[in-house]
Amino acid sequence: MNDLRARKVRGLNAARRRLGKVQIPVALGMTVVWMLLFKGFEPRPESLGIAVLGFLVSAVIMMVFPMPPISPGFRFWPVQCVRLFFHVLWKMVVASSQVTLQVFRPGPPVRSSVVAVQLRTDSDLMLVCTAITTSVIPGSVIVEVAQPEHTLYVHVLGAESEAEVRKAKQIILTLEERIVRAVGTRENIAALEAATPAGKENA
Repeated sequence: MNDLRARKVRGLNAARRRLGKVQIPVALGMTVVWMLLFKGFEPRPESLGIAVLGFLVSAVIMMVFPMPPISPGFRFWPVQCVRLFFHVLWKMVVASSQVTLQVFRPGPPVRSSVVAVQLRTDSDLMLVCTAITTSVIPGSVIVEVAQPEHTLYVHVLGAESEAEVRKAKQIILTLEERIVRAVGTRENIAALEAATPAGKENA
């Protein structure tokens, strides 16, 4: 009887340790990717089920294949998170309209450019978040991520002139700022504010 009770206790402890491996911010990020893959953001009855299933799959993956802890991690700033949500939503609407016009307008084919944008924070998490969010916006695709330099190489549809390239860079830098202020740590925000006045150049 004591052996059975001891095995149950060991089993519960093992389950708790496995559950402790689930990192909520990472699970939420994986859920967003899951919903993007299965078009879960479209208004349809099964969208909620896709979100729940995506979160459960993410949790199981982290329980089976534990990931190292995120350091220093996220820090949620509620007001800035709301601002980030509406900013990204607005950019998606505007970019969708622009891409549609570029595709269907008469004339020569639309030209594109690969834009290098050096981010102003040294956080890998902010780098990943900025890269994912940039890819969500129509007309921009991440070609390469230079991790040591924290530089994103982005394929931007319709960026033909120097002015349009500069505009594309500024859009991504603004997106980085919104993300850092929404989910970055105090150290991330301080690094952003320290780099911004200096006018950090982008190659």
